[in-house]
Amino acid sequence: EFNPMIKVTERKRLKFKDGYTYLNRNMIMDKHPKHVYKSLLKSFSQKDIHQYSDMWKTYELLANHLNVAEGKLLITRGVEGSIKYIFETLLDKGDTIAMITPTYAMYHVYSEVYGIKQIPIKGKKPSYTISVDEIKNVIPKINVLFIDNPKSHLPQSFSDDELNEIINYAKTKNVIVFLDEVYVGWDKKSYLNNLPKHDNLIIAQSCSKIAFPSLKAGWLITNERLQKQISSTRNSYELNYFGCKGVEWIIQNQNYIDDLKKNILDTKHRWYYELLSKNKKFRVFNSDGYTLRLYGDKDIIKKTHDNLYQQKIVLGIVEENNLVFSVTTNKEIEVPIFNEILNSN
Repeated sequence: EFNPMIKVTERKRLKFKDGYTYLNRNMIMDKHPKHVYKSLLKSFSQKDIHQYSDMWKTYELLANHLNVAEGKLLITRGVEGSIKYIFETLLDKGDTIAMITPTYAMYHVYSEVYGIKQIPIKGKKPSYTISVDEIKNVIPKINVLFIDNPKSHLPQSFSDDELNEIINYAKTKNVIVFLDEVYVGWDKKSYLNNLPKHDNLIIAQSCSKIAFPSLKAGWLITNERLQKQISSTRNSYELNYFGCKGVEWIIQNQNYIDDLKKNILDTKHRWYYELLSKNKKFRVFNSDGYTLRLYGDKDIIKKTHDNLYQQKIVLGIVEENNLVFSVTTNKEIEVPIFNEILNSN
C-alpha cells in the first residue's frame, strides 16, 4: 500500500487582477526608476546565459556583505526556502513547533504537509503584545521555535536582550530558534552580530522586503555544524542566474537601497502621524517595517476595505478587526486611501 512520507495537502495559487494595487501583500509596491532597471539589465552577461549559475561569486559577495564566514551561510529561495529546509532537515513527523501568530501561511502549510504539530503563540487584541515569559512557557513543549522579528504589521518587536534570553533558555531545552528577519533593516536592526553567542540559532533574511521579491532570493546564517546539516538537502544550484546577479547587484548598489528605505520610512512615519491625529474610528498602529495597521469595528473595517477595493486598491483584513497595508510614495494611491479612512468618520 502506498505510504507517503508527506500528507497530500490542497494548495491554492493566488490570482491577481490587472490594474489593481495590492498593498496587502507585504511588499513595496513602488516601481523602481528606469535607471535602476537599466543598471540591473546591464549586470546580465550574454556569455553567461548558456551556462549554470556561478554560485561561488554570489556566496563570496554576500558573505562579505554580511560579515560572516561562507561556511555559516546558505542561500535559499527566499525566507520560505529557509523555512522549508528546517522542516526537511531538523524536524521529524510528530515533532512540535511554535510560532507567533498571525504569521506567514507557509508555516501552517509545511506543518500539515510534514506532519508537524503546531503551538501558536498569540497576543491579545488590539496590541497583540507577547511577553518573553509567554514564549518561555511554550519552549519545553517544542523542537523548533519560529520567531519573525519584527513582524510585518505589529508594533512589538523583541529587543536584543529579550532575544538573548529566549535563545539561551531554548538552548537549555535543546530547542532550535529560527529567527525570521525578513523585515529587518527598516526601523529594526538585525540580531546577526549576536550569532556567535548561540549554537542553537538560525537567522533567515531575504531581498523580498527591500522591493525585490521577484528575485525570490534569501539566505540563512547559522553555525557551521547546523549549516552543514541543513544544506545536505539543498539543490545543486540554490538560485538561478538572474537571482544570483540580482543579489550581487543589490549588494553593489547599497546607496540606492538606503535611499529607497529612507523615502518609504519617511512616508510611513508621515502617514502614521497623520492618520493617528485625524481619524476617529480606528486605532492606528505603527510597525518596525513599512506597514501600518488600523484596528476597529469589523463592519467598518470591511466597509473601508470594500470601498477601496472598488477603486482597485487592495488592503489586507487580518482577523476581521485589522486593516493592514504597506505604504506607498505614489500620491495617486495615497489620496484615495486617506479620503476613505478619514471619511469613514
